[in-house]
This record gives sequence, C-alpha cells and structure tokens, in this order.
Amino acid sequence: MSSEPEALVSKIQVFEPHKASLPAMGPYIREFWRRRRFAFELARFTDKAEHLNSPLGSVWLVLNPLLLALIYFMLVTIIGGRGSAGSSRFDVLAHILVGLFTWYFAQNCMTFGGASVTAGGKLILNQAFPRALLPLSSLIGAFQKFMPTLPVYLIIYLVGGALDSKSRLPGLNWHLLWVPVMVALVAISGFGLALLFATMNVYFRDTSKLMTYGARMWLYLSPVLWMPDMIHGWHRILIWANPLGPILAITNTVWIKGENPSWTLWLGATGWAFGLLFIGGYFFVSRERDFAVRI
Repeated sequence: MSSEPEALVSKIQVFEPHKASLPAMGPYIREFWRRRRFAFELARFTDKAEHLNSPLGSVWLVLNPLLLALIYFMLVTIIGGRGSAGSSRFDVLAHILVGLFTWYFAQNCMTFGGASVTAGGKLILNQAFPRALLPLSSLIGAFQKFMPTLPVYLIIYLVGGALDSKSRLPGLNWHLLWVPVMVALVAISGFGLALLFATMNVYFRDTSKLMTYGARMWLYLSPVLWMPDMIHGWHRILIWANPLGPILAITNTVWIKGENPSWTLWLGATGWAFGLLFIGGYFFVSRERDFAVRI
C-alpha cells in the first residue's frame, strides 16, 4: 500500500518557467517543415473568420490603403506643397501607394504575428507542435492580404502614368523582375518581427497595444510619405537605421525610378531581413517552452 502514493507522485508533472535555451534545432526544423500545412490551414480559417460579418470582405484589403494613400497624398502635396523635385503629383501618389501596400504587408506580419501566441493559447495548452508555426500562419495571412494589392497597383500605375503627361514613371520594364525578391525580403523581415513581438507579447501583454502607436510613428519615419532622395547627408540614417528603410527605398527605386537599386541598398535590406529572422527566431524558440506556463 505504501508504494501506491509513490507511484502516483511519480506520474505527476509540474511545469515551471525555466531558463531560456534552444532545443535541438535539427529535429525542430524538420518538425516545423513537416507541419507547415497546419500554418496554411490556420491562416485560411483566420481569414474566413475575420471577413465573416463584413459585406465587402476582402475588398477592404485594397480599399483601406487606397483611401489612406489619398489622404496622405493630400497632406503631402496639396496642403504641404511638398514632393520630390521634378516629380509630378501622380508620381508622388504612386510612391505613397506602393509604399503603403508594402508597409501594410510588414505591419500585418507584426501585428497579427505579435498576437498569434496569446490568441492561440488553447492550441498551445492542448497540442504539441513547434510554436513558431503560429507566427508563420500570421505571415501567410499577411501575404494573402498583400497579393490582391499588386494587380490593383499595377493597373493604377500604368493607367495613371499614361494619362499624366508630366509623369516620369517608367511603366513596364525589366527592373520590375526585382519585385518577387523585394516581396521575399519583406516577408523574411516580417516573419522575424512577428517572432520577436509574439515573444514580447507573452511576457508583456501591453506590447500589442503599444505596437499600434509605434507602427504609426515607424511609418512616418520610413520612406513612404517622403521619397528617399529628399534627404541627404547624416539624415540618411533614417533609411539605414530603419529595419524596413532599405527595402522601402528599393521599392521606390524599382517602381518609381525604374532603375536597378544600388548594392548598398540590397546589402542593407538583406542584412536587416536575415538579422531580424535570426534575432526573432532565437528569441522565440529559446523561450517557447515557457509559453504554456505564462499564457
């Protein structure tokens, strides 16, 4: 009889916070890749739930940045009377629009990814899987929201550039072949930021609320409402010290100028993208076994 309580005690598991440490990365990455379908299905389910009670549904994915672009265009050019030297007003609008579309892709990765772990608390408590799949599903959802904006922008870009006699937009050209590379770098940066903010949100629940205001300030400091060639000298730090600054400058160079971006811009964008992925990945994976205790 005395051995029965001891056997019962031996079956009890107590989960407590522990020091941050990485698991065996080989098996983790293989399991992460094997379960990638889970992230796609979760992103699809979340998208359907989000638009369930919306009559316009996914139309807002394009309409929202379009309306914001018009508002910012009025503030920058009509009221402020500013713009890049030699640029027509439509060129400025085209720059703001493609910048906003790209920015919202990254911002959706950050905001949705930042809340992915806390929102998926029941999954974490009841299922064993690599937790990084939750931010990955947010990246997939953000990408699905971004894709409809590309054909819409291309139509506006071509039609508006043809109608505006002062426009210097290059139209269709070989430099647009860089677009998939640009989208990939934004996606890598967004995933790294999603991993970082998701971890922070587990420990500091106000992170998601602060991100709303932080993202707005980040937008104003990024080359979206202003063109990269408007700043010179030490002010260029606004581009290089900004994790999304180089890739947004590349976006302007390819779409608005129709030129090949400089190797320094590519180096900056690539460095920030993989740097964020490494830092966010380490921060997330080393602490993900602590999530179930803190949620």
